[in-house]
Amino acid sequence: MNDTKRTAVFFLAGLGIGVGVALLFAPRSGEETREWIADTAEREFKMLRRSGRRSMRQLQATVTKGRDILRDGKEALASVTAKLG
Repeated sequence: MNDTKRTAVFFLAGLGIGVGVALLFAPRSGEETREWIADTAEREFKMLRRSGRRSMRQLQATVTKGRDILRDGKEALASVTAKLG
């Protein structure tokens, strides 16, 4: 399991445990607790989505850099081959 999947699994597990504990010890009414859970879940989901977008941008930048390195390597190899041949 890669780090992103592991992080998502741990995040969701922690969120579930936190919600369960909060429900057991909540001094609020059911309606207030439901609103709190919805707000918390929405906030955490937005953070997870933001993190996912950041990871995708980093991955895209890495792939682009790798392509550039390969292109430069091919050009250098072609240049050396042309000089030798």
